[in-house]
Amino acid sequence: GGIIPAEGDLCWRPATDAYETQDAFIVQIELAGLDPARIEVLADAQSLVVRGIRQDSSGPGKKHFHKMEISVGPFTRRVAISVDVDTTRATARYRRGFLYVTFPKGEKTDGTRRQIAIDR
Repeated sequence: GGIIPAEGDLCWRPATDAYETQDAFIVQIELAGLDPARIEVLADAQSLVVRGIRQDSSGPGKKHFHKMEISVGPFTRRVAISVDVDTTRATARYRRGFLYVTFPKGEKTDGTRRQIAIDR
């Protein structure tokens, strides 16, 4: 449960690459330590939204951190899609801590936002 905040609220921003190949627009997001079942991938013709929650995996008990750089809690990333893509044929896969969302180039689809299932 719990409502995942909008981007810009107090949440972390996973490192993200977005690039174009000859026949696709691909977004790669670094999401180490997440359960793919807890990642939501939504897209319309203009943008991709990926959101979820990373649990604290450091274990229970009192800790005194000497270094703390691994962000936990909710995140949201929005990536603009700057080329014409067919969102109905978009695919998502989670491999070795990276989420890859691939949009085949093609006729721009209607503005309907759709959820993309993650292949794991």
